[in-house]
Amino acid sequence: MRSGQAFGELVFPHRCLGCGLLGEQLCTRCLVSWNCLPLLTHVNELVVYSAIMYSPVASRVLLAAKENGILTADNLIVDAMRQAIARPRMDYGTSPLLVPIPSQRHAIRKRGRDFLGEITTRVAGLEGFSTRDLLLHRRRIKDQSMLDAQSRHSNLHNSLVLKENILRVREAILIDDLVTTGATLSEASRALKEAGFSVLCAVTACVAQPLR
Repeated sequence: MRSGQAFGELVFPHRCLGCGLLGEQLCTRCLVSWNCLPLLTHVNELVVYSAIMYSPVASRVLLAAKENGILTADNLIVDAMRQAIARPRMDYGTSPLLVPIPSQRHAIRKRGRDFLGEITTRVAGLEGFSTRDLLLHRRRIKDQSMLDAQSRHSNLHNSLVLKENILRVREAILIDDLVTTGATLSEASRALKEAGFSVLCAVTACVAQPLR
């Protein structure tokens, strides 16, 4: 087994996810930018717990996981999520349901998997929560990357709907990989609240400086 792993590393050597340097999943320099801290922000009245300040390194880690399915990137995000969810777990226990922000169907087809659903399932299993994929897009939305804060909120307005509403658990914690303007979390919170859920908070791996 060890010889097979060594051969694999010779053919496909490990490279830093942040800069491409040969070596560990994150080199010493890039690890400084992927430093788990207790970060707290607000999206209107919704409290958001995060662990990593968004940076070029964080962007590359998220893209490596979302678009390329790299397991080491997944592991970094799961670890960050576990750090971020520590405070809500202390405050609310493990009874709330973890609800991931849904990806659009075309994105899932392109990636070959439901990235955030898989991350949420792993975090839930490791931390003792239950999770349910409750939300779905009722219409296709535009790519958010080039939109300002106001345009993002307009783009997402009334875009999410509850997939099912037959659960006994009525408390939820929203899960996303990154919060920027908070437009997605706001829309998800609205959809859950209109269905009778209490949205306790949101948890993300990364948090970016608010866009204006």
